Amino acid sequence: ANGGPCDIMMIGFEVFSHPLAPVGVAVTFLALGGLYMWYSAYSARKKQTMYESPAFWDRRYASIMANEIPPQEWYGLDDTVLSIVKEMATVDDMVHDLGCGQSGLCSRLRSEGFRKLSGSDFSAVLIEARRLEEKKRASIVGPHSAKIQYIQCDLRRKPAMARGSVKLVVDKATLDSIIYRRSSSAKTDAEAVWRQVSRMLAPDGQVLSISLNNEDIWTRYARPRGLEPTEPTLKLVRKLDGQKVPVNVYVRKYKLPVSCTTRACS
Repeated sequence: ANGGPCDIMMIGFEVFSHPLAPVGVAVTFLALGGLYMWYSAYSARKKQTMYESPAFWDRRYASIMANEIPPQEWYGLDDTVLSIVKEMATVDDMVHDLGCGQSGLCSRLRSEGFRKLSGSDFSAVLIEARRLEEKKRASIVGPHSAKIQYIQCDLRRKPAMARGSVKLVVDKATLDSIIYRRSSSAKTDAEAVWRQVSRMLAPDGQVLSISLNNEDIWTRYARPRGLEPTEPTLKLVRKLDGQKVPVNVYVRKYKLPVSCTTRACS
């Protein structure tokens, strides 16, 4: 019968026996390889830029909460981190969690006696959920317990707190999510966030930044202008959730320069 297995095999043999067959195969593989590389680059760019979109985080947090997925604590939250925070601020100081997400930092500090706590994020879905958590807690423990103030805010465009009102700003992965793009726009966004952080800080305020980026990447994309380090970068080796091998975690501390403690700095 026409088109039987033998005929198909003969056609295939004739095709691959053609003098130009190797060229055709090579061109096909090159084309497929190019398509794969283009798609990989496109996917990487899309992943890099989606972190800057509030809509992405709204969808992500809505999905997490709808599926009752446990909150993610970026870079962990252990006694070492808490001890550093307590060295930099007292229970009567205002502590602000920059880009708080679902972090339990403020809740842990409240259990340690801190009374002035706040967190900001540009996801409206996330902030609404966190405010609801506070209302539910207040209905159980009473209105006189310390409250955590949650603010929905794009930190690239305006400060989350009043000028000069915060003693300690904690950045745990927020700047990393910005400079992840490794681009000039990422550097611009990071500089914008640092400007707002500087405005929030009290004259004797400080910043605690916890990052996975080494000095080279940090210096190129996220080194703050208008702030100065108070001590050398501390490198911790940690095995984080979802990581098979330990990674380096960099702890950096900053303060306003002396010139800004006596006059307003933009």
